[in-house]
Amino acid sequence: MACDPDAPIASASRPASLDPSVFRQPRGKCPTRHLYIANCGLGKGDTPEGVLAALHAAAPGAEVVGLHVGDQGVSYASFATPEGADLSRQGVAGATRWVVRFAETADALPGATAPDSVESTTHIDVPGLMVIPDFVTEEEAETLLAEVDMRSWDSSIKRRVQHYGHAFDYARLALAESGAAPVELPEFCHDVAARVSELTPMPINQLTVNEYQPGVGIASHCDAHSAFEDGICGLTLGSGIVMEFRKPRPDSGGKVSVGRHHRLAPPPPEKEDGEAVVQKNVWLPARSLFILTGEARYAWQHGIAWRKTDCLTAGEVRHRGRRVSLTLRAARFAPCECGWPMLCDAQNPEAHVLPSRIGADEAEREAAAATPAAAAAAA
Repeated sequence: MACDPDAPIASASRPASLDPSVFRQPRGKCPTRHLYIANCGLGKGDTPEGVLAALHAAAPGAEVVGLHVGDQGVSYASFATPEGADLSRQGVAGATRWVVRFAETADALPGATAPDSVESTTHIDVPGLMVIPDFVTEEEAETLLAEVDMRSWDSSIKRRVQHYGHAFDYARLALAESGAAPVELPEFCHDVAARVSELTPMPINQLTVNEYQPGVGIASHCDAHSAFEDGICGLTLGSGIVMEFRKPRPDSGGKVSVGRHHRLAPPPPEKEDGEAVVQKNVWLPARSLFILTGEARYAWQHGIAWRKTDCLTAGEVRHRGRRVSLTLRAARFAPCECGWPMLCDAQNPEAHVLPSRIGADEAEREAAAATPAAAAAAA
């Protein structure tokens, strides 16, 4: 059982196991006693014993009280004191390939113990966002789920995916070369794709299936402008979920991730009122279809928080179940010339640069707490 990283500390020779989903990016600049360690994990050849030894070697007097070594490339360590964490952070900087930042637990963040409810953001408008409830019947939804589950899944990233029409290259945040996915959409989704195409500017010819188990999410992102046409659609099967829509302010730093933005990346400058983005939380019920066109498609990011519950109204906690989404899009193979350059990879190349601290092969391979991490494939 994972321990509470902020529980009273008991001295032990072996650190307790940490739950990675409780960590967040610190709000302040002061050291904390928790470290986020990128480029470190079982998939990178690291072991718990090796990580612990490196942390001890970097700061011999610092006590490591908790450790999580991720399956891929994100790990966490908790120390008895912030000073110990800081010493270790500085010590491993030049001695390993790891990139280390301070982390903080959700309970330690003011106002972060519970997510903002859907109800609390009803006054915020996202122009171009449409949610159509009951787009498919219960029978159609069951048939679609059964067809999806009969096919093989790609498990190379944290969540399981399937690609049809054109595969998405998570390392380049662009459509993969031809041959990476079946050219034709599978027969089971022909009817849905045809119906969706009646609602979008361009006919649907690309499908990405994403599986979201409780606790799994996707970082806020804007589907790459030059990879997909206007009209991004998502059909929710299984369990409903809350999707977060965020519009970065024009002076929030300029370098806004088109494909992914890890929650532990350096935050953009905050405004005087403390908000760098405008956020709206939207409930996507089972069997609903969301459509993003115009401003919602090109100027807003969308994502799903990595947690196991959602909040529709103040005080209401709704437990998540398994959600399978069918993301339906029209492939594009030309630079984008939209009227929203801030998130446009063609007009603002800096927005399309992957964080240098994480290699391209890690573009989507983040631990569940790497949550918040993101890819330009739509949720």
